[in-house]
Amino acid sequence: MARLCSSDIYRAFIIGGASLYSEGIALSPSSSAFVDRMLLTRILSPSFEQCDVFMPDFLGKVSEKDDKIGWKRASHEDLQTWVGFEVPEGTQEENGVHYEFQMWVREP
Repeated sequence: MARLCSSDIYRAFIIGGASLYSEGIALSPSSSAFVDRMLLTRILSPSFEQCDVFMPDFLGKVSEKDDKIGWKRASHEDLQTWVGFEVPEGTQEENGVHYEFQMWVREP
């Protein structure tokens, strides 16, 4: 079995749940598992108030070293360039659910 080194990994993804998101977002830039961007499908409406799990408020998050983490929303063009394919822009609608694809990048 081949063994992977950290230099062998081009991109890694954290795909839920809420506690994994919180822990990943809080990692310091000096961490080998540093999270530098987030790809979101943001639900705009309805509010789904009956749901009990939500994406953590990453805009006000503090790192494991008690440093405030700054995030900036990337342009739609930057999102498409990073993922390498066309992504629908603006508000989308499916079965009465309005959503938008977003990418957020950690500020230096």
